Amino acid sequence: EPHTHPDLSAQLYSWVDVSGFTHRDATGVFDALSSAVREAEPGEWIYAFGLDFMLTDGLGVWNRERLDAIAPDNPLVVLIQSMHTAFANSAALGGSGVEESTPDPGGGGVYVRDARGRLTGRVEEMPAIVTLMARALPDEAEFGLLLAEQYRRYGEVGITTVGMAGTFLGGGDFVQYRDMAASGSVPLRMVAYMRHEEALRSGWRPDQPESDLFRVAGVKLWYDGSPYTGTMLLDEPYLDSELCCCTLGIETGSSGRANYDPSDLEELLGELDLAGWQVLTHAQGDRACRETIDLYERVLGRRAGGERHRWRVEHCALITDDDLRRAAKLGVSPSFHVDHVRWYGPELRESILGPDRAGRLMPLRSALDHGHRVSLHADSPMYPPGPLRLAGTAASRRTRHGDQLGASQAISVRDAMRSVTIDAAWQLGMDDQLGSIRVGKLADFTVLERNPLEVGPTELESIEVVGTWLNGAPVV
Repeated sequence: EPHTHPDLSAQLYSWVDVSGFTHRDATGVFDALSSAVREAEPGEWIYAFGLDFMLTDGLGVWNRERLDAIAPDNPLVVLIQSMHTAFANSAALGGSGVEESTPDPGGGGVYVRDARGRLTGRVEEMPAIVTLMARALPDEAEFGLLLAEQYRRYGEVGITTVGMAGTFLGGGDFVQYRDMAASGSVPLRMVAYMRHEEALRSGWRPDQPESDLFRVAGVKLWYDGSPYTGTMLLDEPYLDSELCCCTLGIETGSSGRANYDPSDLEELLGELDLAGWQVLTHAQGDRACRETIDLYERVLGRRAGGERHRWRVEHCALITDDDLRRAAKLGVSPSFHVDHVRWYGPELRESILGPDRAGRLMPLRSALDHGHRVSLHADSPMYPPGPLRLAGTAASRRTRHGDQLGASQAISVRDAMRSVTIDAAWQLGMDDQLGSIRVGKLADFTVLERNPLEVGPTELESIEVVGTWLNGAPVV
């Protein structure tokens, strides 16, 4: 799993569960929140995760007033499934120091205000959302327990190695990851990617393994945001639909936004390249992917030699054929967030992007045709970890309704399995040690009850993980 968030997963899965995976209608969501409010002491902070306007019916419009009515005596924060939008009531905003006059934090973070300048309770993108999370941070001992539980979740679905694609609980937590790995009690390997602020001011250095199970490799950047917040940067606007405008709160005519000024990001990329960091950049929309590759071209084009860099573009929802060609020429590879096809494909086609753009969502076949080594990721906690589910979706292009989205972009089961094994290991810079069964490689294995190369795409997810092995020993 080359792109996941163990820190957020460990924490958010301990919050009140309001996800569409659990609640198919709004009644279940409101019951879960009401129960949490009843059990809380007055003034106690309540955090909920997983609000999902696509999978849960009847949620309606969410704002500060609605949350005030749910929890009049408690600060309440509700984070949506994509993690790019949160809703907070008045007590949570005030308790986090967010007032009408508070400036947006930059980096794409926004405290949304109405036409009168009043806070609506909607908060967009992590630079702003983390302000609301301060009261939720566990102490070191509790975080260690939550993290161990998340490691178990990875192991249960057969994952032996993860790429931690950006941290949200502070760079100091790397010490805890390192120490847990050194203790020998960690049932997986971790390749860590920092936020750029941490990388440039910290004492960590790229590709100097801290232990057999933990190393810091690079930096994660976010060029745009999410389709479901309206912050994915597009060439053409989002559809003017009821889902976009009324439910998701996307302004009519919006084409999303970039989190950086391109000249500022080019300077930052140059610094990171000189320091030897591998770079992963989140880019969803077609314009975001193009501008990210433009910047990569300028920075990587200044290199004197052809030394390995393995820079990546993350998610790549609407990356175009031309940009895949340019990326291949640079040696930049895509990691695809293919679960969007499965879980939100119908809404992307009918209400967010339209059939033409949705039909070229996650263009895996095109990427392979251009010679890319691709990977798949679940981006947990956005979606639960599950490499066999990802491979099945990449090969079948089936949505949750059973129909196909972008059938021409389907890939073979063999290629799909490469994208969660050897090619994912290549993107992490570990293909000489992991990803295939060869003499001299590490004895990390996933034991399956059936051969995935002997079943159809829609059967992959049903294959049982019999055991997960690390360094020649079973961990699950």
